Amino acid sequence: MVEDKLGVLGSSVVEGGFYHNLKDLMGLPVGIPSLKYTKWPPLANRQISADESIFDYIDKGDCIFHAPYQSYNSILRFFNEAAIDESVEEISVTLYRVASDSRIVNALISAAQSGKKVRVLVELKARFDEANNIKWAKKLKAAGADIIYSDKAIKVHAKVGLVKRFVDGRVKYAGLLATGNFNESTAAFYTDHIMMTANPQLLREMDLLFIYLAKKAKSAEGYDIDFEHLLVAQFNLQSKFIELIDREIEQARKGKPAGITIKLNNLEERVLIGKLYEASQAGVKIRMIVRSICCLIPGVPGMSENITIRRIVDRYLEHGRIFIFHNSGDQEVFMGSADWMNRNIYRRIEVCFPVYDERIRNEVIAMLDIQLADNVQAVKLNEQLQNIRVDKTEPPVQSQRAIYELLQQKKYDGV
Repeated sequence: MVEDKLGVLGSSVVEGGFYHNLKDLMGLPVGIPSLKYTKWPPLANRQISADESIFDYIDKGDCIFHAPYQSYNSILRFFNEAAIDESVEEISVTLYRVASDSRIVNALISAAQSGKKVRVLVELKARFDEANNIKWAKKLKAAGADIIYSDKAIKVHAKVGLVKRFVDGRVKYAGLLATGNFNESTAAFYTDHIMMTANPQLLREMDLLFIYLAKKAKSAEGYDIDFEHLLVAQFNLQSKFIELIDREIEQARKGKPAGITIKLNNLEERVLIGKLYEASQAGVKIRMIVRSICCLIPGVPGMSENITIRRIVDRYLEHGRIFIFHNSGDQEVFMGSADWMNRNIYRRIEVCFPVYDERIRNEVIAMLDIQLADNVQAVKLNEQLQNIRVDKTEPPVQSQRAIYELLQQKKYDGV
């Protein structure tokens, strides 16, 4: 009956397992202490004092938070202050997966009820979260929020939020750009990076993106937005990454240092994989961390001998997407929501963003260098795509522990 009503070919139907929603397993109680990790309390952030508006702090410069190593309270505070700050006129945000008892959505409801313009893109096609998203969309709409649903052909997977304030006769913006969902539940065990910024170049383009989404366009075709800083799927994301890889290829062919470091969940899209093969053949050194699906074969002479791939499985789910290009020694860093898969490149709205702040850029590079040195929880992929244990001749490096200790050294002691 389902095949008939949906017009699905029998060859497209695959028998599933006994239970499909495996994320429910995360909620099972485990009463055996020996099976539990020792706790790593999230590190609070003392940079933003309790007496200072978070938006005034963001005005001073970009800041970044690394979940779950650092407390998610600053992200919650961003939305809570937006809801009660009298200078805030508008709040725009994309929601893909939210917590079942989301404090973020409750803050948005409070903002709408107080008369602020709240614009929320709710993705109803987030697999296994459809019912939860419908529930929150109804509550937001009842509170007076402007709810935007994506077109059936395009998912909105971007993780961005924008606040518009009116201060001393001037419009000011503050934004959130993240590699993962605005979800305080998954933030407890997904490794993600959330940047707060008042950079006018980034936020102007983010505002244009929300305007585009509000028009409910079916695709980017015929809709002209000149993104110069943000990398947005359906517009310039794939072409910009190709351009960045080509630049490294050109440097390598001139005999100059060239390198690319990429961290993804999944690597599948053929055009970008082909470009990485081309870069390897030109002599570009490519280091990758790919946690899950990987359709690139590393280490093949004449094709990919300059590509190495690792994956890390530990107490936290590796989830952040990071892209680093050598750029003649002046390294460029991008982060964002997009894996390199067909669905992300061709059928979704994704946002990747540049990291312009040198301090943040160095911090992200240092964290990735630690992960590339992991020889405890990491494996490497060989040319048969087999997981091979990393050589432990060096001192042991468990990257998640080392990153926690790195951030702990900054001695954050409370918001």
